Amino acid sequence: MDATSLSSIQSITVVPHFPSSYQRNTQRIALPYLNRTIFISVDDILCLQGEGNYTFLHTRDRKKFLVSKTLKEFEKTLDVAMFLRIHKSYIINLAYVQRNIFNRERQVRLADGREVSISRRRMKDISQRLAQYWQRLYN
Repeated sequence: MDATSLSSIQSITVVPHFPSSYQRNTQRIALPYLNRTIFISVDDILCLQGEGNYTFLHTRDRKKFLVSKTLKEFEKTLDVAMFLRIHKSYIINLAYVQRNIFNRERQVRLADGREVSISRRRMKDISQRLAQYWQRLYN
């Protein structure tokens, strides 16, 4: 990939789509980072990627934080109206779902261009939740 296309990919703004009833910036997550604690707004998290007992938090400003918590722990604390576990290794923020693909690929595209696979077992429930979210968003 040449430098021109790389810079154009990185300059894409990641815009969330929150329902009007959603209260933004009300919840933050504390993360240990370089011998200090930083706070990240839950609204800025695109997705969480599980790797065993660790989780990578991907934010809308393209930062990636490693946390020593499992996805299951995050699943218990995050707002179920905004976050959805779509795979054993992924929880996504519904506000950043750009396009959902329900064919053989079973993938969801996030606002940053990342495509995340949907679990076969959870496909029906996930498609219903996404449809409900989009309905809430546009009604």
